[in-house]
Amino acid sequence: MCPNRKINRQGGFSMIELMISMATMTIVTGAAFALIGSSIKFSSATYHLTDTEQGLRTAQEIINRDLTTAGDGLKGIGTIQVPLVFVQSYLTQTPVVISGNPNYVNMALVTSDDNVPGTTAVPQASPAATVLGGTDRLTLLTEDYTSFAPVTVLAGKITQSSPNTNIVVLAADIGKFQAGEVYALVAQNSAAFFVISSVNSSTNTLTVTNGDIYSINQTGSGTPINVVSVAGTAPSTIVRIQMIHYFVNSNNLLVRRVFGVKGATFVDNVIAEHITKMQFRYMVNLIDANGFVPQPTTQLATSQQQLAVREVETTIAGETLRAVNAITANNNTGKQVISSTTVTSVRNLQFRQAL
Repeated sequence: MCPNRKINRQGGFSMIELMISMATMTIVTGAAFALIGSSIKFSSATYHLTDTEQGLRTAQEIINRDLTTAGDGLKGIGTIQVPLVFVQSYLTQTPVVISGNPNYVNMALVTSDDNVPGTTAVPQASPAATVLGGTDRLTLLTEDYTSFAPVTVLAGKITQSSPNTNIVVLAADIGKFQAGEVYALVAQNSAAFFVISSVNSSTNTLTVTNGDIYSINQTGSGTPINVVSVAGTAPSTIVRIQMIHYFVNSNNLLVRRVFGVKGATFVDNVIAEHITKMQFRYMVNLIDANGFVPQPTTQLATSQQQLAVREVETTIAGETLRAVNAITANNNTGKQVISSTTVTSVRNLQFRQAL
């Protein structure tokens, strides 16, 4: 027989020990999750800040590239006549009109537009949009000679019969053109824009019809093409001069619109998102009545100022996509606004001749 054995001690934890262990584990786990949460929040904030900074940097680089090449290929062209109605509708509220001819603008290599009202519509925008109120617009001219070789138009090959202007080119050149494209006709030291309405490959004729939706085409005595071509009697050249137009729309998108591209009248490209501000200031090479160089101006109000631009200061501000910091909250959204300013010395503006 085996004697009965009584076990006095058995393994295990008391209720107090279990409660202490659970409390300790809860504290440790909570601290770990708090640390992970802070790391995720910091990582997210850093990502959105970096993304905004990168967007501003890219936009500045694109604008600076266009500024440094403004006027490229346009050496010796002193007059680029453009109908006032087009410039005022698409480019600037305050165009500088030609003295004695208020229906036309002598298009500058740099055209400014300061503090645009938020009710200003963006023409031909899809979907419909307005300009972001309080922002600036900027338009630059440059020749696209890398993808389009200039085309010679012989004397007597431009004729006008309202509402059409007909331009006859060589058979070897007619295939370069498509309806809807924007070009410039250049003769001597003047140029005029036109939109191709139709192309006739049989007769090698480009037809430019008055009354296009952009109000660029005009026929008759005193109109830009008629003046530049000396009523068709002077030899001329067709070139592709691009109008590069920057604006911020009501959806906070910074848009680069280019008139004068292959296969279209213009093309819009979004180069930055979540933009809250875009402003330009211009340093001009002029001297005031006291012999001082004036301070940078926000609006080029005269042709003399447009011809004298030497530096352009660009300021762009954007907000983060998500909330990142309640302390620096933008309109109580938690989003942070970042601003970037660059100054560009314009390289080719001196090529433009004074009137």
